[in-house]
Amino acid sequence: MKKAYLECLKKLRTFRKSLVEDIDKKRGKLYFTWLIDKTEKVMNEKDENYIYKNVITYTLPKYVITQYTFNKSNKTIKDIIKQNYNFKENKYIFNNTKISADDVKKLMKYVLFKRGNVIWIDFGFNIGNEFGGMHPAVILKNFDNDLFVVPISSKKPPEYVKLEQDLRAKKINEEDYQKRKRAITEIIELSKINGFRNMLRWTRITRMKKISILRVNFSGTIGTLDGSDMNAISEKISIELGNKNTK
Repeated sequence: MKKAYLECLKKLRTFRKSLVEDIDKKRGKLYFTWLIDKTEKVMNEKDENYIYKNVITYTLPKYVITQYTFNKSNKTIKDIIKQNYNFKENKYIFNNTKISADDVKKLMKYVLFKRGNVIWIDFGFNIGNEFGGMHPAVILKNFDNDLFVVPISSKKPPEYVKLEQDLRAKKINEEDYQKRKRAITEIIELSKINGFRNMLRWTRITRMKKISILRVNFSGTIGTLDGSDMNAISEKISIELGNKNTK
């Protein structure tokens, strides 16, 4: 343990000395910030109360349950909401910091972190072309302690940029542009995330991954995707998986 610790310190000092250019310093700052966050996550990994305390302190007070969500919930969830929320202006607002851990777990599973919800996640420090940093992601499945998600980015995919350049240069016409765009099966364009700032975003389903719920930013905004967008994601996942299975 001591040997590994000393070796780690040695590597960090060497890495620090290599940060000369401004872009390297910026990346180094991100890396050291990620190390701090990663260390905290590992330290709290076995503390179940850590997640519940964060959800009670940050997530539940911020997340307002609409009448629509309440009506779609099962009886168990409706009873939990009635017992721990105030109903005001057609919305349910959290008001009980002494809510039981079991009730919190049910709300996390069926209300906060359910399929179709968009949450902020720390994907960590990226190496090369890996996807990293704090980004929104849509939940595909909740495994209680883990979530299966696909990240969302506000950066236009290079494939789309190339098609737009070809269209402007008149190398392809509008019909070809739309056809080739639809043929890119791994990317879904998202025109709207309910609860988020209105802007165009994209998700790349080849970046789907299972992550620990400890990576969730519990104080971040929770949004939702429309059913049509979730259907498009499911459809393109099937196409991608089908293509891989036939290779």
